Amino acid sequence: MPEIGPVKATRENLYTADRTELYDNRDLLVREQWVKIMKLRIVREKLEECYHSQSVNHMQNCRDLVERYLKDLPGARIGGRPPHLK
Repeated sequence: MPEIGPVKATRENLYTADRTELYDNRDLLVREQWVKIMKLRIVREKLEECYHSQSVNHMQNCRDLVERYLKDLPGARIGGRPPHLK
């Protein structure tokens, strides 16, 4: 089913799309990536604090933070092209 509405600016239709829209899309993508990275950084810092405060029992008491960190890790990346354009 064809998409109805304005064409999203990408590298493929650079010359037919509005350059401001292309730059806005790029800025939005960068912002989203940085938000994911900063969230992951906060989880990592909490995990480090948990390891230091729980010392011997850290494997049991910090498990939820480890699982969250490992779940969010693949999604937090900085890349040139979005995954759907590869």
